[in-house]
Amino acid sequence: MKKLENRVAVFIGGGSAVASVALKYFIAEGASVLQVDVAEPYFERTRDIREEFPNRIHTFLGACTSQEDMDQAMAACEEQFGRIDIVCNFAGFHGAGDVTSVLKSQWDLAMDVTCLGIYRSTKAAFPYLKKNHYGRIMNFASIGGRANRGVSITYAASKAAAIGLTRSLALELAPYGITVNSMAPASLDTSAFERIPEHGSIPHEPPKGALTGGPGATRGGSFIPDRPLATLDEIAHALIFLCSEDSAFLTGDCLDINGGQFMQP
Repeated sequence: MKKLENRVAVFIGGGSAVASVALKYFIAEGASVLQVDVAEPYFERTRDIREEFPNRIHTFLGACTSQEDMDQAMAACEEQFGRIDIVCNFAGFHGAGDVTSVLKSQWDLAMDVTCLGIYRSTKAAFPYLKKNHYGRIMNFASIGGRANRGVSITYAASKAAAIGLTRSLALELAPYGITVNSMAPASLDTSAFERIPEHGSIPHEPPKGALTGGPGATRGGSFIPDRPLATLDEIAHALIFLCSEDSAFLTGDCLDINGGQFMQP
């Protein structure tokens, strides 16, 4: 039996590179998916698979910064597919600037998207998950929220907040048959995807001397020979695990996919 047979998933930030690759694996494992994102160009990455499975993949324009949008997205999913089983929160915002120059607007947007976005989507999905006494919520975090990393302080803080929120939600929602976990990858190979500017971003130079990610962005880099980056397919396999019955006894946890970078002193 397929791991997600007859399950229905909502992808918040569903047009991201990671979500676009994950989509094909969710479909292969039997799920139906509602992709939610803030602008039509984000859906272009999945045009081919959407045309192949028009009854199992729908799109919805909405922002995780709006509770109304999240409420409407979940209602649309229920109407189109008859239920909600899984919510994957892929949306995030980097921001830029060092401690002396980071803009308050960058702080506000990073926290609003990356942390409060998870809260809003979970709040919107909860009545549907509670009704079925079943749910899988996956929050896409980052090694930037777990360890020393050459990323902006807004990104590091908002990803760490998302991991903390995951734990609190897991405790609160466990009585309703809902598990909540996060995933914190290191650098990912997104070379096959054209970068789409972050919605609502504000141009700002990164701090001087900051590392920009990729191989060696943490001390020592990956411990796996010739594997500085994880592939998006590897991330998708882990997502299937976190969103399936295989992870039924896992909640409030953060799955680290970083080539052993936590082993470094």
